Amino acid sequence: MPSQQEEKETLTFNTKVLHDIFKASWKNPKTKVGKEALILSAEYLRIFTTQAVIRATNEAMNDAGGGSLIRLEVAHLEKITPQLSRDF
Repeated sequence: MPSQQEEKETLTFNTKVLHDIFKASWKNPKTKVGKEALILSAEYLRIFTTQAVIRATNEAMNDAGGGSLIRLEVAHLEKITPQLSRDF
């Protein structure tokens, strides 16, 4: 379980930005979203993004043949996307 210090240092998505993105996609301008839903959405996106980076990095390491220098490319993200989408 992370300490309070670690929780404060965890990067996450800005809920104001998420609200603006959600609002731009709503057809009804009267649609609203609660603070808790925005916080949960930010956490979901943080976990999803973290998993994407970890899996793409693992794919890049496999492609590099275990070399010490790897380069993460869009192709690695494209390769892991189908399974990542199924997992989420």
